[in-house]
Amino acid sequence: MLTEHKKGAITVGTNELKLNRVAYCAGMDPEDYKATCFVSPDSSHIDYQNYDKTYEAVVSGECDACVLPFERSRSGKVNHVMDLFYNGNLSIVKVFKWDSGEEIVRYAVLARDENESACEDGNRFMMIFTVLNVQGSLVKAINAISSNGFNIRFLHTRPLRTEEWGYYFYVECDGDDTSVEGQKMLSDLKAVCETLKFVGRYPSK
Repeated sequence: MLTEHKKGAITVGTNELKLNRVAYCAGMDPEDYKATCFVSPDSSHIDYQNYDKTYEAVVSGECDACVLPFERSRSGKVNHVMDLFYNGNLSIVKVFKWDSGEEIVRYAVLARDENESACEDGNRFMMIFTVLNVQGSLVKAINAISSNGFNIRFLHTRPLRTEEWGYYFYVECDGDDTSVEGQKMLSDLKAVCETLKFVGRYPSK
């Protein structure tokens, strides 16, 4: 941890989250600091040297939130950050895009508490799940989402470090998971998935 800047909050949809101390990673990409200032101009910005320490700063309570890149327009997913989503317990409360001039990067703002309410300008949400290694299990999981009226924006996979030839899947969807249809979708997913983790709910814009 090296420097601290301002104080304030982050706006999420029509809500304002009191996230005074926001962590970011200073040791990977200088654009991370610019993006953090963009999304939280009135917050204190605390820098850490890698993604793990940035994430842990929020888990420990040292910071209220962290800003991490998880998707790049040129190189795709930031795998280490996606693994933090899988292994950790923080919730995504906001997602935004940052144009560095060379590529567009999607960043997630993560906090200890999830964004509990639906957003007036539309919702997106992210989930991570595993399925049994049997025929048709992944298709059943996808059908559980689409049959309840939810659009899948992306579906990707990552290897499980605890299981040989095992994988977890992470999916981003459009829609309100707190609705009746959303609750049925989650129930249907639980019935066909080995594990299911809700990673976060955030505005679509």
